[in-house]
Amino acid sequence: MILDEADRMLDMGFREDVEKIIRKCPANRQTLLFSATIDEQIKHITRKHMKDPIRLSGEAGVDPKKLKQVYYDVQNNLKFSLLVHLLKNERSVLTMIFCNTRKRVDFVANNLKNVGIQSLAIHGGFSQNRRGDVIKQFHNQRGIILVCTDVASRGLDIKEVSHIYNYDSPKLSKDYIHRIGRTARAGKEGKVINLIASSDHDNFSRVLKEYHIHIPKEPIPKLEKIEIKWEGHHPFRGQQNPHRGGFHRKRYYKR
Repeated sequence: MILDEADRMLDMGFREDVEKIIRKCPANRQTLLFSATIDEQIKHITRKHMKDPIRLSGEAGVDPKKLKQVYYDVQNNLKFSLLVHLLKNERSVLTMIFCNTRKRVDFVANNLKNVGIQSLAIHGGFSQNRRGDVIKQFHNQRGIILVCTDVASRGLDIKEVSHIYNYDSPKLSKDYIHRIGRTARAGKEGKVINLIASSDHDNFSRVLKEYHIHIPKEPIPKLEKIEIKWEGHHPFRGQQNPHRGGFHRKRYYKR
C-alpha cells in the first residue's frame, strides 16, 4: 500500500477516507508513505498503521546558501505598486507570484497586463489540461510572470524559477516552505520577496516563529503609484462594487 502526498490528503480533510481504505487492505502488507512535511497527523498515521517503520529523508532541493529572502512592510494601498516596481527592477529568469485566493490571482494578473507586464494566471478553477497549457507557456516564454495560488507550489514540474513573490503570506506556514522550494534548486540562486501588509502580519510572524528563521526587512523604494482596475469585490476589503453589470472603474486604493 502506498500513501503518496499524505500531508496534502490530510490537509484536504481525507483522513477518515484514508484510514477506511487502510482498514480494507490486508494486514500482511508493505506500507510506503511519502510526505513533503511531517506533522502530528502524519506521525499518528505512521504509529497506528505501520510496523517499525524506517524513516528516510530526501536531500533538500533548495540550497539555503543560494536562497535570499527579504520582506517589505508596505501599506495596502501601495502593495501592487511595489510589486510592479520590483518586477521592473529585479533581474529575473522565471518569476512566480503567490496569492492566497483565486480572485486575488485574477486581480494581480489582469492588472499586471494593464501596465504592460506579461502574466499568466493559474489556480484551482482551471481544468487540468488548462493548467498544463499554462505551465508549458510559462516555460517557453522567458520574461513572463506566473501568478498562482498554492496549487502551483507542489505537484507541478516548474524549473529554473529565479524569483518567488509572496503577494499574500500563506495561512499555513508549511505552504511557505512549499512556495520557496520552487527556487534555488540544482545549484542555482534564487530570491524570495515577501510583500507584507497589515493583513499579512499574523501569517508572516507565524512562519518566522515556527521555522526559526530570520528574514531581513528592506526599505520601501520610491514608488510610482499605479492606477489599478478592480471588478466585483475590492481585493483588500471585500466590499462589493456598487456598480452593477460588471462595470470597471479605475481608482487608487486609499485607506
